[in-house]
Amino acid sequence: MESTARVVVIGGGVVGCSILYHLAKNGWTDVTLLERQELTSGSSWHAAGGLFTVVRPNSAAEMHRYTFQIYRELEEESGQPCGFHFTGGLNVCRTQDEIDSNAIMQSACRRLGIEGHFISLEEAKAKVPVLDTEHMIGAFWEEEGGHVDPASATQAFAAAARQLGAKIHRYNPVIATTQRVDGTWDVVTENGTIHAEYLVNAAGLWGREVGRMAGIELPLMPVEHHYLVTENIPLIEELGFELPQINDNETGCYARQEGMGMLLGAYEHVCTHWAKEGTPLNFGHELLPDDLSCMEWNFEKSVEIMPCLAEAGVKRVINGPMIFSPDLGPLIGPHPGLRNYFCANGVMAGFNQGGGIGRVMAEWIIGGEPEIDIFNWDVARFGNFATQKYTEEMTRYFYENRSEKIFPYQSFPAARPQAMSPVHDKLAAKGAVFGTGFGSEHATWFAPEGVTAEDSLTYRQPNWWGPVAEEGKRLRSAVGLFEFSDMAKFEVSGPGAEAWLNHIMANRLPKPRRVCLSPMLSDKGKVIGDFTISNLGDRYLLVSTYAMQLAYLRHFRKYLPAEGVTLRNLSDELAGLSIAGPNAQALIATLTDHDMSSEGFRFLDTDQVTLAGINNVITLRVSYTGETGYELYLPRADQPALFDALCAEGDNHNLSLCGLRCLMMLRLEKSFAAWGLELTSDYFAHECGMMHHVKLDKGEFVGREAALNYQPARERPITLTVEADADAIWGDEAIFLDGKPVGYVSSGGWGPVTEQHIALGYVTPDAYSEGGAYTVEILGQHRAASLQPKPLFDPSGSRMRA
Repeated sequence: MESTARVVVIGGGVVGCSILYHLAKNGWTDVTLLERQELTSGSSWHAAGGLFTVVRPNSAAEMHRYTFQIYRELEEESGQPCGFHFTGGLNVCRTQDEIDSNAIMQSACRRLGIEGHFISLEEAKAKVPVLDTEHMIGAFWEEEGGHVDPASATQAFAAAARQLGAKIHRYNPVIATTQRVDGTWDVVTENGTIHAEYLVNAAGLWGREVGRMAGIELPLMPVEHHYLVTENIPLIEELGFELPQINDNETGCYARQEGMGMLLGAYEHVCTHWAKEGTPLNFGHELLPDDLSCMEWNFEKSVEIMPCLAEAGVKRVINGPMIFSPDLGPLIGPHPGLRNYFCANGVMAGFNQGGGIGRVMAEWIIGGEPEIDIFNWDVARFGNFATQKYTEEMTRYFYENRSEKIFPYQSFPAARPQAMSPVHDKLAAKGAVFGTGFGSEHATWFAPEGVTAEDSLTYRQPNWWGPVAEEGKRLRSAVGLFEFSDMAKFEVSGPGAEAWLNHIMANRLPKPRRVCLSPMLSDKGKVIGDFTISNLGDRYLLVSTYAMQLAYLRHFRKYLPAEGVTLRNLSDELAGLSIAGPNAQALIATLTDHDMSSEGFRFLDTDQVTLAGINNVITLRVSYTGETGYELYLPRADQPALFDALCAEGDNHNLSLCGLRCLMMLRLEKSFAAWGLELTSDYFAHECGMMHHVKLDKGEFVGREAALNYQPARERPITLTVEADADAIWGDEAIFLDGKPVGYVSSGGWGPVTEQHIALGYVTPDAYSEGGAYTVEILGQHRAASLQPKPLFDPSGSRMRA
């Protein structure tokens, strides 16, 4: 065995072999894979191998599509058949909600050119003769559906990687991973040690154990999962073609043809965790004891639409463990707590996603960043809140509710309550309805008297639609108060702070007691962060998206000098409150001797102010509502007193409490972009309207060279008002011009004061046409839309500067 390698991949399942192949394919051939037993040991060998491409979000759809398409290419490169069956796929629709869900996915996938469409029940019966359509009200057909043989596909990735020069060592367990001072890794195996520049944990069922070797605890939990294979079915034997992949999402079932019988899998109603403390090291090509009673309900529902199953004998039952993250999504990318350590764990649908994950991981390792925004699968989306208890509760909930729809703005009850602000109980007493993000509770809206303080779940207008609009109206006419703790907050100090921040931020830093807004760019010029930067004189405070804090820290540490800069993550140490509205200035002035007039405390000013007797409240005059606004940050222990003082004085200024959904609706009236929606690492600054915050003449900074050499924009932002009537716009809807798809909605909602449905989104540059005949596809229907070249509310911005 070699003693050095540029990359060592641990784990010989489909994901590990795909990563090895894509590294070698992109020129890094000095790469090695280590497998403790035989390739496909673990979850890969007993997977069902189903393939589908119509899925949300778009980043996942792209991963599925790429994986689907690469199998043909892989067979040619490797000379190894993948057992690839291109059959198409059919989604069973039993209810209107399922039809709506598929219509939403159809519209979202138009951005990628992924084809899916509804077909009649007669057509469904013709494509899938085993169906009894009596229990169906609709059927959705996707062209790129099918299945692949798990062992063959894994071996094909391995064979192609070997042909490119990569090395694979089977029956060679890793027993330790030790990091050197320079960030490289010693990977100790039973047959020797390999010194590697990068390490990739793709250990599948053993991802936790491999992570612990490096001192990290990955939020992963194995779950038992059943599927069965029937004996031959006469109806199938008589067919002259292969059945498509069949998905019955409302019952948590999937099916496909297997030989002359059928394979039927189910997400059982009772989740059974396995090996919660750790996967046995001697586990390999084994199965768990089967218990078909746990999928009895699923089977009965499948017989409703496929009666032939009732008469079919069962040839074999598979009960194998699968390992999941808390939201059942993969954990991929550089671990934020380690250098040169990449994760590729918790991949539930390895044969549907493995090719795409291999591509993205190779891009990340070789190029420093993926080509698409993949944060929804980034390992950095989970922090210390993702304990073993949390992971167990969340995996149980999502597994047992796999058949349930996910609705816009939906919050899930599992592992609740999570971390709470110091004023949580005060907000609850006022009717707050809470959501969660990055392990913390936040107020989403306030239920008026007589309205149930709970979200209704719908793709149309939910029960909070009207109350949130009323919150916005009250704020625009007087003043609104937000609990604002869930923001990422970083303190940067030291003699090198200014130089370092100038290097990693694209805007000029603000002068003392001033604020600026700045994008943070990647080396390739993509927008990877959006910050409010306050110069407090002796230090800087950076405020941004709460859920991104570990991803930001990962990037910061990449450039952090050995000395001269002190970086502190204060995200959970500082609480926050925010007030906004035409009465906000008058309200805050009653709590302080500081001059809060427009001359004494201008728009984009900041200072440490004594408010209601509380010293050194970091106060920023900024606005995300389009009104005069203030963000206030202070130690958690002081938040209740300031909250009470604002509420007491607010009685004289018509103050009302507002939730974060109100904030998100108000910013639509101003065409203000939101991180993760309009602003993502899919875009360069000139494509998402951020170039006025990029100062190319300030000197060298990360991404500047790329910014100087921007190619023509692929897309450009657009604001539309839409005739949606009683429906709603949520995001991902396709935008059409003259009947042709030209873009997509990134986010949408209702303008509380303008009283219009508003959609923010992107279109190709040649499709930006004032007066153009736009439509937005909402639940399968085209709704007329009008381009709005200026913000709908206060386009000059005079109110927030007043």
